[in-house]
Amino acid sequence: MISRLVSRGLFAGAVLLGVEAAYAVLRPSPDLPEFDPSSEFGDPDDPTLRVAVLGDSSVTAPGVNGPEEIWVSHVCRRLADDRRVLLRSFAVGGAMARDLIETQVDRALRFHPDVVFVSVGANDTIKGTPLRRFRSDLGQLIGKLAATGALVIQSGVGDLGTIPRLYPPLRNLMSRRAERFDRAHWEVAEHHGTIVVNQRSDDLSLWYRDRSLWAADLFHVSARGHERWAELAWKALDPALNGSHGTR
Repeated sequence: MISRLVSRGLFAGAVLLGVEAAYAVLRPSPDLPEFDPSSEFGDPDDPTLRVAVLGDSSVTAPGVNGPEEIWVSHVCRRLADDRRVLLRSFAVGGAMARDLIETQVDRALRFHPDVVFVSVGANDTIKGTPLRRFRSDLGQLIGKLAATGALVIQSGVGDLGTIPRLYPPLRNLMSRRAERFDRAHWEVAEHHGTIVVNQRSDDLSLWYRDRSLWAADLFHVSARGHERWAELAWKALDPALNGSHGTR
């Protein structure tokens, strides 16, 4: 009797989470354009720094008004104070870690970057990739990039429970799951000697309260959100770049 009640409770919980997920995905939302932030920054006479970015819609940025508002563009403008920065994006909206291995990393390597940003993990978290598979895919990806000697900066995974389209209990589940996927980033980085952006050093309560950080679809991040992401990325990049890594 007790086991049947437990089974029914688990089934009801699974159904509720399924309904929440379907609502979050299928809820009507505006069709937002995506962008390619690839560009050149700075004085052509300065030393050249080649920056590649691989990833998902955190880079193609539905929710901003143009590529200049994307976090990696903010970072490259700061880098261009004393460098000529060549930024190339290979990101595709909706991509997961396996997609970066299959369609992005080889193209990025042919660019011969000095710095590589890898912005991935949210889609794996949301779409149900097993944690072990994500850790393996991420390790393969980062290992391939780190072997080139480039400075590799990983995005980590922020608190996805802050996404306004999500409601409890799905919101709580995504928060817990995102924390585990973020931890996988740190484990892979420790193994390969790379760097992780500490997404969780930001004021996470602000992401719950301030809707201006979110785009009109209540899923992607707005220009203000990208500004905050840029600050976190800069805090990870600047000391590493100005320490042991130089330019070509």
